[in-house]
Amino acid sequence: MEDGAIAYEQQERLRRFVDEWRDQVWKLGGAASPCNADPIGLALTLCESGVSLPKMIVSDNATVNKVLMPLAFDCVEISRFRREALEKIYPRLLVFGDSDKASLEGSVQLAFARWYGFFHELKTSIVGLRGLLGNLFRQLQALYSPLSRKKQTFSTLSSVHFHTAISSLGEGFGILMILDEIVSHNGAIGHSLSLFTRMLQSVRAEPDSFDVEANQIESLHRAVSEMDDLLVTGLFQRCIHEDFSLQLEKEELKDNALFLEEVSFGLRTAIVKVLNAIETSKEQPDDREKLVGLLGVFVLYSWISGEASDKKTLKMISKLAANFPVLHPVSNVRFLSIEFLSAHSPSWFRASTLFRDVRRDAAILKRSYLTRLDEALIKDSHETHRSICDWLVSFSTLAASSPNLSSQSLLDRHLQQATLGILLANKLQKFLRSAIDLHVLLEVPISKEQVRQLRYGMELLKAIEYMFNKLRQEVALSVGQIVGHLMSVVRERLLQFKSWLAEDLNSKLKTSNGNMFNRSPSKTREPELKLMDALCALNITMKALDFLPTVQGLFTFRLAFDVVTCLQSKLQEERIKEIEDYIALIELTLNRGSLIQMATDCSFLFWNKEMMATCFSMVYSQAGEARHLQYLVSAFLDGAKLLQCGCADASLYEKSIRDCLLTEVVEPICHDIETDLRLHVHSAHLKGAVNVNPTKTGVRDPSWFLKIKPLRLLSSFIHIKSRVEVYLNAAFYDHAAVALHNWKTYNEMKNIAELKYGLSLDAIHLPGQTLEQGVDVLEIMRNIHIFVACYTYNLNTQVFVERPSNARNRKNLNTVNVKHAANSIRTHGIGIMSTTVNFAYQFLAQKFLVFSQFLFDDHIKSRMVKEQRFYKEKKLQAESGYPVERAEKLNKDIRKLGVTDDGFSFLDQFRRLIAEMGNALGFVRMVRLGGLNYCTTACGSLPMTKGFEEAAKTFFLPKAGIDAGLILDKALESQNLSVNETDYFAILTNIFSELKGNDNIHLRDFFLLVPALTINAADAILQSKEKLHKRGRDAVNATFTDDGFALGIAYILKVLDQDKQFDSLHWFQSARQHFVAERARLEESLDMDSTGSGMNGLQAWSQKLASLSKEEAQNMQMMMKKITAILMEVELIEFTFTGARVFFQGS
Repeated sequence: MEDGAIAYEQQERLRRFVDEWRDQVWKLGGAASPCNADPIGLALTLCESGVSLPKMIVSDNATVNKVLMPLAFDCVEISRFRREALEKIYPRLLVFGDSDKASLEGSVQLAFARWYGFFHELKTSIVGLRGLLGNLFRQLQALYSPLSRKKQTFSTLSSVHFHTAISSLGEGFGILMILDEIVSHNGAIGHSLSLFTRMLQSVRAEPDSFDVEANQIESLHRAVSEMDDLLVTGLFQRCIHEDFSLQLEKEELKDNALFLEEVSFGLRTAIVKVLNAIETSKEQPDDREKLVGLLGVFVLYSWISGEASDKKTLKMISKLAANFPVLHPVSNVRFLSIEFLSAHSPSWFRASTLFRDVRRDAAILKRSYLTRLDEALIKDSHETHRSICDWLVSFSTLAASSPNLSSQSLLDRHLQQATLGILLANKLQKFLRSAIDLHVLLEVPISKEQVRQLRYGMELLKAIEYMFNKLRQEVALSVGQIVGHLMSVVRERLLQFKSWLAEDLNSKLKTSNGNMFNRSPSKTREPELKLMDALCALNITMKALDFLPTVQGLFTFRLAFDVVTCLQSKLQEERIKEIEDYIALIELTLNRGSLIQMATDCSFLFWNKEMMATCFSMVYSQAGEARHLQYLVSAFLDGAKLLQCGCADASLYEKSIRDCLLTEVVEPICHDIETDLRLHVHSAHLKGAVNVNPTKTGVRDPSWFLKIKPLRLLSSFIHIKSRVEVYLNAAFYDHAAVALHNWKTYNEMKNIAELKYGLSLDAIHLPGQTLEQGVDVLEIMRNIHIFVACYTYNLNTQVFVERPSNARNRKNLNTVNVKHAANSIRTHGIGIMSTTVNFAYQFLAQKFLVFSQFLFDDHIKSRMVKEQRFYKEKKLQAESGYPVERAEKLNKDIRKLGVTDDGFSFLDQFRRLIAEMGNALGFVRMVRLGGLNYCTTACGSLPMTKGFEEAAKTFFLPKAGIDAGLILDKALESQNLSVNETDYFAILTNIFSELKGNDNIHLRDFFLLVPALTINAADAILQSKEKLHKRGRDAVNATFTDDGFALGIAYILKVLDQDKQFDSLHWFQSARQHFVAERARLEESLDMDSTGSGMNGLQAWSQKLASLSKEEAQNMQMMMKKITAILMEVELIEFTFTGARVFFQGS
């Protein structure tokens, strides 16, 4: 026993420890809100405006100035256009057409007209970009041309490898290539251009009809045609063949071996640098974009060099295309490397052995690439999760413990951690985007486990974004210190370089007694010139370092440093690499804001909305991951932000996210919590009724979802806890209102919900019924199927009278009227009115099923076919009408099919079915009138002239009094509920509109059965009235009213839309004429006035009576009395039916 007690104590200690640890983890992770809720945001990016290039590139060496100035200008402008493309152009083109899907004629043209300004600016920008690329190309070609070497103008600088210029050339080509991919994949752009051009052609034909001038239409048509030709035919293709091909033939660049070698070397160097970093933790956010641009540079190089291209370059390009057949440079843009090279490279390259094999195996290479990604998705997911979690903890701890970053070690750690976070996010995002898009491209299904890992990746990306947003103040404050520290380190290294160059130059000048400012080759040898140019470029580099936070300073530094590193071979490669890494860190730190946004962007999920429901359901299946829900919502919301950035409507996409959340998370939580509460109550009251084995079924705790903060969308919030409370309040009230004896059970469930889940629910304000208020409507509602069968309805007095057969052992009959309904509404609230309609709908749905089965019966259907044939043949008119003889014959024929033990035929039972449906509708009407009665009584003593708020202002009461008057007005308005405005009959009519469809074609002849039903009802009510004066066994079926039948007939004809067809029968007019004629015939047989007056008349009447036996005379008198009674009942049914049809006129 002691060992057991010790074990139990240890188990309890372990449980308490786990609970405390779980709460602490929840506070750390569950309080996360990835959305930036600050009123002021901090943007960390490079400054575009700064000192001008001529003021920055200033030295005594005019040659260096002349070379660096145009190169720096072109590089800066290309970089500026790239930023504009990333922020404005790409998003707008990607989402063009997603918000303009109207099918109305002219909507596409109207949408394009709204975007015309954007496309015009795009065209202007593309022309400018092509000019920059051409200028940069000519600058490099002139620098490395044989003519400049002969003149020795740039003899030393022609040996410099301007890697920065080659990269900018690739950056410009990459922009054109990405634009081509976007336009080709977004078919809405070409479609809109085509339709708009076609519309302009129509306007050109008749300009006067559209009130426009012909010259304006011509200029607009010319501009749109140029846009269409520019975008649809391919920007990159036009740039290569229009801007470079003619120039290649003219200047014979193929003979410029130095230029070709320089382009090839720069291309190989850039590709190797990117390939060594891609798919590793060192991959930069724009590396894949660089690869796309470098492929464009290679295409240009292949057209220039021809078959004399460098073999190493060809091999490297083929390897690049084989290893990365699909690249995703930005957002959802898919770039197919092999297909691009096949379409744009010259024929000799496509026919080469290296690329021919790659081209042949393109499909295999894509599938192997996908296989590699899928394997990494499962294999490396745990390591990625661990690395990012470690970074989250370390970065949060570092930022919290070092707010001022006073020491150099803290600066280095902060820089290292911030850089690591960006690189980890970038690697994960590129992986997720590639994996998802490749599955779509190759049409390979994603397994459930892969979806789970992809979801984890999305959540981790948003966790990184949240951490940067949470610490953005500390991050922003640290940027200046970090950049200052890195710039001081770079300046220190550059000063060392400068001292080494100065010493080397002085020693050479002393040896040669040369003049450092004389560049004549006869006086100064080439080594001295290189040292002089390197020293001059180093001075420009140090000056550009002071303006490094600007784009101009960054490119000037890099170009000048390219000169320094290539002209001075004595500089150690490690030192050069160190400075390049520092500059890269400075650029990354200055662009930290945009890089974080780019690396954590999940807008590619906009094109993969099918994953949304699966991901949300997965989160719900693991209740412990509830705190991840906001991260997942934020990931899918990036698609809405992309729409906003692209000036498109994001409301529909946001609505799809909200609906998916409600369907996959909120509604299941509501149902599961309600079920759990019921199991709690039932297991306590009914032993053995609920058997739950946690070891087999597991334990799910939905309370985790109730603890998370409201989920933030773009324009709204979703608070799960509040929605669960609203759902449970409504469910408990509705169920308790139907079954009053269960109100204690629901009150107990309410208390359990408050204790177990922390839900604040309303009290169950549903006391039992009171005796002095008569029959409780809630009791009737609960047993409406019994009520409508045991009571008959009077339409005019709004009273339900109990059938005597239901009160065999009582001397009185119960009645239910509007006052009883008003009393019940006063007790339970007006909410029971909607509940009444709901129960009436359920009852009518069951009765319509029996109704349909009766008319579907073969015996009934065959007779209805005969009636339909008669109806079509006779083409009944107002003079003739539907014959009473056919109605009576149909009634008798159906009776021959059989009767019940009580003597009811099938038509009798069908009539009672319709009467019960009418009674249900009468009950709904009575409850509605009871609601009006209650509201009128409650508001009877209130003034109707003006509100209390206005009265308070009239008497100049203080603000507190005016506010109190406003509150009172709102409370009084709540009494004026939509009782008058709600047409419950219209609701109950429209909800069964599907009965008019082809699936229920057997119901179309119901109106032909109404005459037989009317005769049957008249006979039945006549027999019931005759039994009122009798006692004993026959008296139990006595009744004096059954208006539910007429109300039911009117309702069914409206539901089946057969009112006009029934009116064409002119049934009641025909029946009235028939019975009046029959009565006149009998009266004529027994009429004394028709025989004349005096003794002659008396003798004629005596002879008429003498011709009839006593029994025949009595029969004729009884027949006339019966016909008169039937005529009266038919007319009463007609009057009731006419009044009932008024209720459905607005339906």
